[in-house]
Parts: sequence; C-alpha cells; structure tokens
Amino acid sequence: MYTIESLIGKQISFRKNVIPLQPSENIMPRKALEALSSDFNHRYSLVMDSDYRGIRVHNAYAGTEFSEELVETVEKLAISGTEFGFSDVRPISGHIAALQVLGNILKEGEKFLYIPEEWGGYDGYMQQYIPSLLHLKSEKIPMLNWKIDYQKLGKYGKDYSAIILGASIFFHPYDLKIVREMFPDSYILYDASHILGLIMQGEFQKNLSLIDVLYGSTHKNFPGPQGGLILGRKDLEENVKRNSIWKYYDNFHLGRIAALGISLEFLKNFEYAKKCIQNTQLLLKGLVESGVSIYNPPQFTESCMMMINHPEVARISMQLEKNNILIDRIGRVGLNEVTMMGLSKEHILKISTMISEIVNGRKFLNLGDILNILGDIKMP
Repeated sequence: MYTIESLIGKQISFRKNVIPLQPSENIMPRKALEALSSDFNHRYSLVMDSDYRGIRVHNAYAGTEFSEELVETVEKLAISGTEFGFSDVRPISGHIAALQVLGNILKEGEKFLYIPEEWGGYDGYMQQYIPSLLHLKSEKIPMLNWKIDYQKLGKYGKDYSAIILGASIFFHPYDLKIVREMFPDSYILYDASHILGLIMQGEFQKNLSLIDVLYGSTHKNFPGPQGGLILGRKDLEENVKRNSIWKYYDNFHLGRIAALGISLEFLKNFEYAKKCIQNTQLLLKGLVESGVSIYNPPQFTESCMMMINHPEVARISMQLEKNNILIDRIGRVGLNEVTMMGLSKEHILKISTMISEIVNGRKFLNLGDILNILGDIKMP
C-alpha cells in the first residue's frame, strides 16, 4: 500500500516520462501551480450585502479584502481584449458553468438545441442529464458529417429558447451569422471547453460578438487549473450570476481563481493558439502520410484536435500508453499539452512516426527516443 506522499511522487515521475496527447488535459505555468497552493486556497469569501440581525453585512467572512479584489481582478482580466462584457470565474468546473448558465437564463419546460453526442457533442446535454435536472428539453442539431447541416437546421421551428454550440470532439468553427439569422430570438450559447485557449487568443471562431454567453472548462485547451469560466454580454451579467451561490456552489475555490488569473496573464505574452493549430496540422500531415486513418477527411480539423479512425482504437490507445504516449480511448489526439511544453517541429514529426508505427502493428518503441524528446523540454 502506497502512502499519499509516495503516490504524488510516482505521479510526478510518471508524467515526466510520457508524451501527453489527450485533448481534455493540459498543464499550467509554474507560477499558476504555485498560486493554486497559495494561502487563497484555504479561504472563503461570500459577499452578502444583506442585513443580519439589524446590521448590514457585506461579506459573511472576515479578512476578505484581498479575496474580493482577486475575484474582481481576474474577472476583468478574463474579458480584457475580448468582445464580452462580463465574466464569472467562480464555477468550479465547465459542467457547473453549463448548469449555471442554463439554469439561470432558461425557464422550466423550455427547449434548447445541442450538437448530438454521436457527432462529438457533450453527453451532459442529453435529456437524462442536465436537461432532466433543470426540467428542460433538449433536441439534437442536424449534422452533415462533423459539421452542422444548416439547410436542415433552417427548417426547424423558432420555439427553441437556446442553441448550444460546441462539442467534446471539436473539429470546425460554426457559421454564427447563419445561426443568428435562423434563431434571432434565441440565446446563442457556446460551450468552448475544448477550444477555450484558442478563443482567448482570438483564433478558431469568428464573429464572437454574436454569442450571448460563452463558457467552458479551464483545464483542457486552456492551460489553467481545473475549473470553469463564463463570458457573456454585459446585459446578461445579473441574470447569469443571479443566486449562483447555494444553487450551483458554495465555496468557489479562491486558490483556483488565483491560478486562473496567472494563466490568463501568461497567455497575454505566450504564443499558444496559433502554435497549437500549427502543431496539430503538422502531426496530422505526418500521420496521414504514414497511412493512419483519421476521421473527417479531407479537411480533418481546424482546431487542435483530431481523432484516429480505427476499429481497434481502444487497443491502440492502450498500446501507445505502454509506449509512454497518451491518447484517450476513443482515439482523440490533442496538441494542447505538448504545445505548452514547447515541442518543436522536429519533435512533432518524431511523435508522428512513433504513433504510426504502433497503429501499423509495432509492439514497442525505443523508449530512449521518447526520453530524448522529453529531455529537450523546458516547462513554462
């Protein structure tokens, strides 16, 4: 039986010796990691601005001056340079952010459209999950392969309160102008969990001003701590934030918010989004040229995610893991983490060759080749 301390050490050692290509994971800058374990991590802050036994109370806790300033500062930082008018950094996950947005702006019984799970959509929007919890009704957006079938979508009625875009398998941006024209009175919501880092640096999706509320996880494509983030139109701020405490969370983890702020500052001066897309295209080209089948040809992807198309992809994922290369069990490959790690073009081409060899039947790679790649890395 391992001690907790030894397990932490084993995890650190393990991660130093693998090439991480899972689109749902990332690393954050060392300063953000330090912020995550700062004194803020032990503290509470609960703004009340209400009367308690005849006395006006602003915050339920004492010693919260810097905690309140932290939240305000990070929220301003999150919308800096964007087209959004407010942010909420309190949600403790992307899923909770989705619950908060939908629960606060939609009424019981209302309907929304979402990207179907069979085309990469987030399972949480299936009727038995978030809609059931909030007493909403969800229906699937018609798809043509991995893109929205706008022609069929245009024939839908107008009785949908919201359209949720975004997916867990996310290859292409959306034509937001068409969606807005089709549904002028509906909320356009955008689950950016898997492309948030790209969005925050102005890449991938155009016409963000047509989005009412954007939300997502801060630990997938975005290089931050595990948690959630909401961005939206200024006039929706009061509604989106309304009664969030007690409904969706209590303590909202100030240490995480501090780490999120450091990651946001980091992205102001670090070329990440363009590099992430470039690395994806480079790896993709190498895999295709080596005979690896990838979903969604001929364009494959415009984001920083691709997916291997193989009947035994789960077995291939396990074999890659034995060779210190991590992709998830459905074959998704993400360049989030290795881009943050600073891998060069030469490294990406070597990784392409390694994956191709495993897909094409080789059992074991030369571990020294992998360790040589990792030895060149300088963490941010």
